[in-house]
Amino acid sequence: MPRSGWLRAVPGPSAPRRPIVWLMLSNRVGDNNQLTALAEELGYSFEVKDLAFNQLRHFRPLHGSGLAIVTKESRRLIEPPWPDLVISAGYPSVPVARYIRQRSGGRTKTVHIGNARTDIEDFDLHLTTPQYPQRPRKNLIELPFPIGNPANAAQPAPEELRWLRALRRPLRLIAVGGPARHWQLDHAALGRAIRILRAQEQTGSIIVATSPRTDRRSHDFLKRSVRGANEIVVEDFPRFAVLLEKADEIHVTADSVSMISEAILTGRPVGVIPIKRSFRGLVAEWLFERPLRRRSLPDFPNFWDLLGRHRLVGTVELPVASQVCDTVERAAHAVRSLLAPGDAVDDGKAECAAAHLGTAGSSRGR
Repeated sequence: MPRSGWLRAVPGPSAPRRPIVWLMLSNRVGDNNQLTALAEELGYSFEVKDLAFNQLRHFRPLHGSGLAIVTKESRRLIEPPWPDLVISAGYPSVPVARYIRQRSGGRTKTVHIGNARTDIEDFDLHLTTPQYPQRPRKNLIELPFPIGNPANAAQPAPEELRWLRALRRPLRLIAVGGPARHWQLDHAALGRAIRILRAQEQTGSIIVATSPRTDRRSHDFLKRSVRGANEIVVEDFPRFAVLLEKADEIHVTADSVSMISEAILTGRPVGVIPIKRSFRGLVAEWLFERPLRRRSLPDFPNFWDLLGRHRLVGTVELPVASQVCDTVERAAHAVRSLLAPGDAVDDGKAECAAAHLGTAGSSRGR
């Protein structure tokens, strides 16, 4: 991920001044991938702001507007000339986006992606996904999937191609996430998935890809469990986008909405590996969710229900392939409408964006 101050100019035809965009990075890779995908789809120049925050970020009263939660070094990155648009993710970036809008005299438009953990009705646009359900409001768009399809832009390096060519096909990818609020990996289910795929290993290879959220306990479990001649655990190499693009079949732990969505968008057969509630999650379920009939966030069951209703994924035993639209097009259309109402729209992209989930009728199992 590019660091602070990185400026990318996306070439385009001669035209009046293009809007300037600032991306306020989150501490989550999936959020940052969405920010970059949306900015690139917009086609505007954009600058990445990778801010560092101090301990005051834990105090909710300071999440109104201002730079109190930003370190002194990072405050130098928030200076005029002010951008036309700020796209943010992660709750610490909310007061910073408000500060920029106020300093610009209200000229800067504000867009937030994901769970802001606070009320942002004053933002121009809020893009969220099913694990973060919100009450309907005029500035909210709920997308069925996170923004972006990294496999589309994957360009394997020569060493990645050599590594992949040494493996037997088909390539069965297991993408492993990690703990999420109220949820944790189910090692029993993960081990079962490895055994099921191992039974088919005579005709292929198993690649287990961990993520930055995969904790040490799960790493140790995978080291003990992945031991076959055609089985391997990888972290940073090959890159996850390359593995998505080259895999013949993809299985994802249910804690990662981003990875599940990215797998679905490849059009390959996808299976979901169940997870379980953590101790904290069990306490929340019995003391909060059941009595009040409210689900705590992230509401993974809400996302899983969507997948089930549209038959977008299957199980490890019977993965399902489907065809869906990349939500980046719908998100970009909404953002462009903020900056230049009435701009021409690509009819093909608009039709796909309106369909949200596209066509799931081609679902098929292994």
